Amino acid sequence: MTRSALRSVVVAGVAAVLMSGCGTPEAGSAATVGGRRISVQDVQTATTEIQQLYGPDQPVPQRSAPYLETIGTKLQAGATDDDARKAFADKIAHPSQAAISVIRANATLNNLSSAGGDQASKALAEITQDLARDKFTVNPRYGTFDPERGSLLPEQPNWLPTPPPTATP
Repeated sequence: MTRSALRSVVVAGVAAVLMSGCGTPEAGSAATVGGRRISVQDVQTATTEIQQLYGPDQPVPQRSAPYLETIGTKLQAGATDDDARKAFADKIAHPSQAAISVIRANATLNNLSSAGGDQASKALAEITQDLARDKFTVNPRYGTFDPERGSLLPEQPNWLPTPPPTATP
């Protein structure tokens, strides 16, 4: 698997894990998917831990992890939490569950890629459709989800509305 594909999966996975949570924006939410809230704290912790494995420039997509785990199980290509913990062995003694889920999803995608054929690309296409169906939303500070590409668009500067000027007497 190429480094950019791995990056995309990691980012998607972390987002999904962290976005397992809210139907409406709530304070402290990074994202929501299918009514599940993903906290900012979970996203930040998982991002920090995963970057310790892959470097500081590694984007951490978390939104696809639960979907990859489901697909991996269905296709008998899933990875275990123990597989994910082994990846952290030399770097982090006790990784967060959010980081473990992302690394587990990453391992699942690697298993699908190694199986040959187009299982990995089909899985990613299915995940993009599932995210759109489950109304994946993201806190504007992290960008905007593009359901056609299955990716986050960069955050927009000044995402908070500017109040109109008040009239002076």
